[in-house]
Amino acid sequence: MDIINIFEEFAAEFEATIQDDDWSRLEKYFAIDATYLNVGSPDPKCIGRKEIIEFLKKDVSNTDRRFDSRTLVPLTSPKVEGNRLSRSWRCTYTLAGTQDLIVEGEARYLFKGSLIKEIEEELTAASMQKLAEWMQENGERLHAQ
Repeated sequence: MDIINIFEEFAAEFEATIQDDDWSRLEKYFAIDATYLNVGSPDPKCIGRKEIIEFLKKDVSNTDRRFDSRTLVPLTSPKVEGNRLSRSWRCTYTLAGTQDLIVEGEARYLFKGSLIKEIEEELTAASMQKLAEWMQENGERLHAQ
C-alpha cells in the first residue's frame, strides 16, 4: 500500500475515533518511536506512539469536543515527495451564538515503511491570530470539558 492510501486510511480512522473515542485503532499507524509536533504552539513535542495518541485524545477533548461541531476539509490533495506527505486543510468549528472559527494549516508526515514516523501540524499565521482573537472573545462560551 502506498503512503497516500495509508494516510487516507489513517485520516478516516482518526475521524471515526473522534466519533466513538476508540483511540486504540490508531496504534497500528504509528512507529513505536514516532514524533508529533504542533509547530508554533505551546504544545510539547510528543515522542512515542502511546504519548502521541494520549496527546491527540486530550487535544480532541480540550478543543474539538468543546464546540457544537467540527468540519475538517482538505484544501489540497496529498502531495508526496519520497517518504514525505503533506496536505493543507481547513477546519471549521461551530458554537451556537458565535461566529464560526475557521482555521487553516498544513499537516506534514514522514513515513518509515508503512508507519508514520513524524507528524508536524502547523496553523497559518493568520489562523493563529484568528484563533487567539476568537478565544479571547468567545472562549468562556465553550462547552465544559
